[in-house]
Formats: sequence, structure tokens, C-alpha cells
Amino acid sequence: MGKIAAVFGATGLVGSELVSQLINNEAYHKIVIFNRRTQNYESPKIKEIILEDQDFINTELELTADDLFCCVGTTKKKAGARINYERVDVGIPVWLAKTAKKNGIEKLLIISSVGANRKSRTFYLHTKGYMEQAVLKYKSQGVYFFRPSLLLGNRNEPRYAEMLGQKLMQLSGFLMIGKLKKYKAIPASVVAKAMQKVAKENYTKHFFESNELWELAKK
Repeated sequence: MGKIAAVFGATGLVGSELVSQLINNEAYHKIVIFNRRTQNYESPKIKEIILEDQDFINTELELTADDLFCCVGTTKKKAGARINYERVDVGIPVWLAKTAKKNGIEKLLIISSVGANRKSRTFYLHTKGYMEQAVLKYKSQGVYFFRPSLLLGNRNEPRYAEMLGQKLMQLSGFLMIGKLKKYKAIPASVVAKAMQKVAKENYTKHFFESNELWELAKK
């Protein structure tokens, strides 16, 4: 028997790529996916659990796994009020950290962002940095944060500013050398692969920058 993976944020850019890779990853015999709407998965490895209005109390009872992947993320435009944005990008990872510790889940792997810093004046980067520190307060062992730069790939929903950014980053990618390497745009498939590679090992570090994800994915 292989391991059990649990995935939150499975319909996003990284999350959907991660699920596709986990299906073909022989290290896992079961993938438990928590979605708000059914995605009609065909793989027999997948068990889909539908969240109703973020009903975390009941979800906690069903959340058991070896590796817990958190790929959740929203935008201020989609969330509306700032409090709604923080409820997703901070509230869910922190709840997962508490639940992982309570339920004995060994590893928690979370998507963050390049430049995440609680002291940043940029709302997005401040929020990601705050999330990282808040998670570590509840679970300090087996927690790993992945800080990708601009993600490359096809989203289910259009984000026009991001699409423009992708084009610009692809054109200027050759300039991202030295200290700028971590800002080079990165495919979601590479991030997903790196997350699985980290899940296989025991690392003492918590943070993986975007340029490190490329190297991990090659192993």
C-alpha cells in the first residue's frame, strides 16, 4: 500500500496539475480531494469530498493523510472584501496546520509566493508572509512552503493581468540570472513536481524559493 495524499485547492493552476501528477505517482494509492463543486474525476485513486460553505468542523473528521497539499489562493477581485481574501489565503492554511497536528498528518505542503514577507507594504506579499508565520505557530515540524514566481499555465478562469505578465516574463526570462533567478516565471507543472519531491524526503528547512523548485523537479 502506498501513501494517502489530501489536496485543497485542487481546481487552481498548481492544484489541478498536482492532482494529474498524483494520479500517475505510484507512491500514492489514494488521493482525497476537497472541492466546493464536483469535478467528476475518473481515476479510481480519487475520493472527492464536497465542502459546503467551508464546513471545516465536519471536514476535520475526514481529513486523514500522509501528505497534505494546500494549493488554495484567491484574488482581491474575486474575494471582494479584504476579510474574505484573508479568510481563504490565511484562514484555510492555518486551519489545515491545526488539523494536521491534531490528526497526526506528517507533512503539510503549502503554496506561498516569491517575496512573501510579513513586513512587506504590498498587501499580497504581506498576506503570504503573515500566513507562513501563522502556520508555523501551530505546526512547526513537517511544514514546507513553496514560493513560486509568476506561474505559467492555463487557468480555468481568465486573469488578464496575469496573462500579460506571463508573456512579459517569458520574453525576459533569459535576463533572470544570479540573484534574479528566483523571479523567473515557472510552470505550474514544475511546482507540482517539486512539491512531491519534497514530500518524499525529510527536510529541516521550511522555505523553498522559486529557483530551488526547478532543481527539485529535476531530481
